[in-house]
Amino acid sequence: MSLHIGTSGWAYPEWKPGFYPADVPRARFLAHYASVLSGCEINATFYRLQRESTMAGWAEQVPEDFRFAVKAHRRLTHGPPDDGYDDFLRVFLESLEPLGERLGAVLVQFPASRRRDDAVLDRLLAPIGRVTPFAAEFRHASWDDPALDTTLSELGGTRCLVDEGTAPPDALPPGPIGYVRLRGSHYDDAIRGAWWTRLRNEAATRTVFAFTKHKDLPAGDPNSGVSMAEWMCARP
Repeated sequence: MSLHIGTSGWAYPEWKPGFYPADVPRARFLAHYASVLSGCEINATFYRLQRESTMAGWAEQVPEDFRFAVKAHRRLTHGPPDDGYDDFLRVFLESLEPLGERLGAVLVQFPASRRRDDAVLDRLLAPIGRVTPFAAEFRHASWDDPALDTTLSELGGTRCLVDEGTAPPDALPPGPIGYVRLRGSHYDDAIRGAWWTRLRNEAATRTVFAFTKHKDLPAGDPNSGVSMAEWMCARP
């Protein structure tokens, strides 16, 4: 089973003492996080390219079976391509190399204003898929086409499934990986358990990533946020 569960980021002092012990300094947050959870979605790469030393340092602090999902830079998703677009995509992908085998996927997150444009499939998603699996999160209804899921799978990725606290579907979107963002603020015991079962079953045949909501949710509630991720990772 290859199932990587976590949340978006780890540098949250407000998670003390519900998740981080009181005596763990901020410099050791990632190491502790990775001792409890099995994956992390990195937001920082959306805003700026990370230094090689930063990426290498993250990789060194986590176990061999831990995986990062890296959010694609906003220049690639939140505006029309400029003259340097293709070169920037190449530089972005090269910036991920220090993560090595700890790189699990790239999350390509499009804004709600971005209507369907199939040119993005060949220009952005295909190059990413040749390097690492990707999950594409489309927020405009024009992308809601089941046939597109087959195309994404052929390009080396999948559609990102975003949940707001409801029961899981019968199956995740097709592709070499499964990718779920559990954004609900509270999951009752039954729905939480149903999601765990769905993720575990999907992970029997492919690598699956699941990341809970982190913002405005204090640690300590096993039905939400980082503590729900912890609950899932503790399941046999």
